[in-house]
Amino acid sequence: MTENPIDLLDPRLLKWIRQRGWQDLHPVQKNAIIPILNSSDDIIISASTASGKTEAAFLPALTYIAKENKPGIRILCISPLKALINDQTRRLKDLTESLKITVTPWHGDSAANNKKKLFDNPQGILLITPESLESLLMNHNAFVKEAFKNTDFVIIDEFHAFMGTQRGYQLQSQLHRIENSVARVIRRIAISATFSNLSSVTEYLRPNNHTIKCDLIKDDSVGKSRLAVQVRGYIIDNDDVEKGINEVKRLTKDEETIKTSDTRYREIAGDIFRLLRGTTNLVFTNSRAATEVIANDLHELCEKNHVPQEFFPHHGSLSKDMRESLEARLQEGRLPTTAICTATLELGIDISNVASIGQISPPLSVASLRQRLGRSGRRDGLAVLRLFIPEYYSSKHYLTEQLSEDTVLSAAMIKLLLNRWYEPPLEKEYSFSTLVQQTLSVIAANGSVSAKNLWELLCKTGPFNLCTAPLYANFLRSLAEHDLIVQLRDGTLTLGLEGERLCSQWKFYASFETLPDYIIEYNGKHIGTIPLCQPIAVQDTFLFAGNGWIVSDVNPQKRIISVKPYKFHASPLSVSGNTGFIHDEVRMTMLDIYMKGNYPPCLNSQAKENLAAGRDTFFNLGLDKKCMISGPQGLALFPWKGDRIMRTVSLMLAKEQIKNVQYNSHIELEYCSIDSLKVAVANILRQNDIKLNDLVMKVKNLETDKFDYCLSDELKRLNYAHRSLDLDGALTFFKRLAKEL
Repeated sequence: MTENPIDLLDPRLLKWIRQRGWQDLHPVQKNAIIPILNSSDDIIISASTASGKTEAAFLPALTYIAKENKPGIRILCISPLKALINDQTRRLKDLTESLKITVTPWHGDSAANNKKKLFDNPQGILLITPESLESLLMNHNAFVKEAFKNTDFVIIDEFHAFMGTQRGYQLQSQLHRIENSVARVIRRIAISATFSNLSSVTEYLRPNNHTIKCDLIKDDSVGKSRLAVQVRGYIIDNDDVEKGINEVKRLTKDEETIKTSDTRYREIAGDIFRLLRGTTNLVFTNSRAATEVIANDLHELCEKNHVPQEFFPHHGSLSKDMRESLEARLQEGRLPTTAICTATLELGIDISNVASIGQISPPLSVASLRQRLGRSGRRDGLAVLRLFIPEYYSSKHYLTEQLSEDTVLSAAMIKLLLNRWYEPPLEKEYSFSTLVQQTLSVIAANGSVSAKNLWELLCKTGPFNLCTAPLYANFLRSLAEHDLIVQLRDGTLTLGLEGERLCSQWKFYASFETLPDYIIEYNGKHIGTIPLCQPIAVQDTFLFAGNGWIVSDVNPQKRIISVKPYKFHASPLSVSGNTGFIHDEVRMTMLDIYMKGNYPPCLNSQAKENLAAGRDTFFNLGLDKKCMISGPQGLALFPWKGDRIMRTVSLMLAKEQIKNVQYNSHIELEYCSIDSLKVAVANILRQNDIKLNDLVMKVKNLETDKFDYCLSDELKRLNYAHRSLDLDGALTFFKRLAKEL
């Protein structure tokens, strides 16, 4: 008879399970028991929200450590947010009470006496953020060696939130440094939402690894989850919006009044008011500006209808008190509350009674949509998602408008979401910014370290293995030029004066930083300020304050973007802080929808009409047979590939003196004849050795990550090119285009 995995758990935990009236464990909880108890492999627990992932990891892990009474921290649990640690602490203290295992939360707001107790007697479970862990590694080297010598498991909560981020590379480095310090391998258990590309996940959990196996524990009940989705379409006349804003400008010159005159979200706000009032919801936008406009419209509707205010904005520019007040209201759940928010509430506080998730305008990625959707359906198992997708039409007949690209993009992402496909992270990055932090942290922890030992620890055997020894030498020279490090007589490296100053600041422990504000100037006049989260080059165009602008100069030191008016169509700059890249798979799914009309059956009548109109334009333009057309503004290219390929194509054309602007799915060429394009494409394909670094020479503000200012221009360009460009994909497109020309 096959042994029931549940019987392998500690009897005290079995009693705890019975006391809660659980008839059985969830499939993912049962399936995790034997691999955690009886193997030496790393583990990934991949399951949907509310499937019991936390218990799946901790029930067998606690059983394992309860067998032996060893000193030191037995389980290190790392979480991305303080609020998650606080929630986890409450749950684990209840679970571990009968086992007499200590649970210690450790972050910036944790009680000092609890930290002192752990310093004096390290034991049990430590729950910590990467930032607090960095402080331990850097300032308490001896404690780390002693406290983690008997650690059996590192459990990483919300693992998907780390992947592809600077915090993710920081965490990879921290875990490698701990293992190096205690001179042994510590098993890693990653708790995460579901993934589509599992090979990239296993690689990310333990990079640069050739020996440790990784087992995947999937949620067998995932097919039973219930999801209700609707895409609501809107038609907005851009001419009317612009007329309204311009009229207010003429009459008032008042920027605040101009903001409130923006009527583009009025109909959407009306539907949100009608559909969501009286319940608790999270409605996500892609920018702080949209958040404020929509929240303001909803406030007005509450006042007009004489009902209590229950719609509130939530974004990073609000004060801490305002954000925390709204978060507390959401957690308490006593009053119906809808937060109009940016990505700030994508992770974080546990809100058990969220009735639905809203998304205004297309989401930034399928993975982001999945993460947001996970905030709903925790109480009754039904997750509700509404997408509010406006299409803008004007007399100028822009291709983006004619093709209803936002509706098709949203339909494509929903289709991929339902098929359980999500964007994989870029498997390898240089991540020089985090390498700066980790280099200084290791030096600070040891007093002085040789360049050879630093490279072997962080790069050769660590997560930054794209960085070769010669490249790391160039990297160290950049740090020395900024007085972050100096070389001692014995050849080892220690902190310079600026390095000591930097490492003494608490904010050093974080690998990320709030986006820097850039001033936008026209003829020396300040016309606005934006938190810029994407590299921008001279000749790039964007929409701001209701007008189109072309970049004439970028001063990264003074953080000034100088602009001139641009009379053609332009798109807003992304200022959300969570841009990501549209993936190849998303654009190819869009093409499939245009070609076959194969979209999910969740679009309302207006959304269907918008999509049908876009498909009509698609075929009328002949895009079913070619990738280049003559559009309203000139030649337009349609690679139907992701942003990395699109950006590369754009930069390669610019290098051949072909001015161009990238929009959602296409690139428009300014004042370019077919003959000129033929010559440019032939030149591109004739070149044998195209260097990505040369393509980004005009990209100025390459300092997008926290410590990028410490790097040479060469290193910044290398970092950007590897992360943001795809040369092979671009060349494949140009070969296709050459045949068409």
